[in-house]
Amino acid sequence: MAPSLEKTLEKIAVSGARIEVHAVDPMIYLVFQRTHEHLEPVVDASGATLAFRSRYAALAALRDAGVQELEFIHRSAYGEMVGIDDQSGSNEFRERVRL
Repeated sequence: MAPSLEKTLEKIAVSGARIEVHAVDPMIYLVFQRTHEHLEPVVDASGATLAFRSRYAALAALRDAGVQELEFIHRSAYGEMVGIDDQSGSNEFRERVRL
C-alpha cells in the first residue's frame, strides 16, 4: 500500500516533503511529491493537478508557498524524435534547486 501523502501545495510546504518539478513539455511543468519511490502529483484546492506554463512560474509559486528546496527534472525526447530506442538508460537531466 502506498504511503499517505499530502496533496496540496500548502500542506506539502509545511510537511517538508520532497518536491519535484517535471518539465513535461516546453510549456508544461508539473509538480510532484516523492516519498521513497512513490511519486504523487500535487493538486490545487479544486483537486486538479498543479501545472505551470514556465519553470519560473512553478519555482516562484513553490517559493511563495514556503518550499525551500526541490528537484527539477527534464527528460529529453531526442531518441524518440530521431527514431532511436533508448538503450543507454536514462536521458533525464536532474537539478537540485534551492529557493
